[in-house]
Amino acid sequence: MTVDELAEAVGRELFQRTCTTAWATAAHEGRRTKATWPDDESDVPHELSDLIDGDAALGFALYRAMPCYAVLMYVGFEPHDEAFWAEVRSLLDDADDRLAVPMAYWLWCGPLEAHAEVADAWRQITAGAGALRLRRLLDISGPVPWELKAPLLEHLSKQTDWHEPVLGALEAAAFDYFGELNQPAARRLLNTLALPPDRTKTLQDRLRESGR
Repeated sequence: MTVDELAEAVGRELFQRTCTTAWATAAHEGRRTKATWPDDESDVPHELSDLIDGDAALGFALYRAMPCYAVLMYVGFEPHDEAFWAEVRSLLDDADDRLAVPMAYWLWCGPLEAHAEVADAWRQITAGAGALRLRRLLDISGPVPWELKAPLLEHLSKQTDWHEPVLGALEAAAFDYFGELNQPAARRLLNTLALPPDRTKTLQDRLRESGR
């Protein structure tokens, strides 16, 4: 089956409208915002789920036409083999936030929160990561166990250009619902960041409270 055949299955006009809405909202999809779609369009990814079942390549092709978390919900059930992770890395590396942001969100509330998967997922998505991917990964690293993400945070903290993203990762670890934080280590790392006190105060207060 092809993406063209998927469009035919739900009707080309509805499929195109849904793709347009997905592209218009994808860059804002994630932990902090939720996009609202028309009811008929919001059903489309779910209606297509049975047709992409077992075919990760088709699922990713659909995602590139209709970038949204709802598509990734079903693609993510496919075997997480090397081809799967290569596609994930490619999307995280894309300069277009509309392709990268829903993927990052899927990782954040999927493999990175799953204790059975997180070690392999973190290894896969950090492998060969450039600056753009690393910044995106730090933002979603809250639920990653401290012992997995600490080496990267320590390494990046030695470069002043990375102090703000490292602070963001520490804030995610401290404030995400499933955030993973080693309080003494986080405090030591925070104290090495050359950032204004008013910028770090919220996290300092949180660490002080959790250390009581």
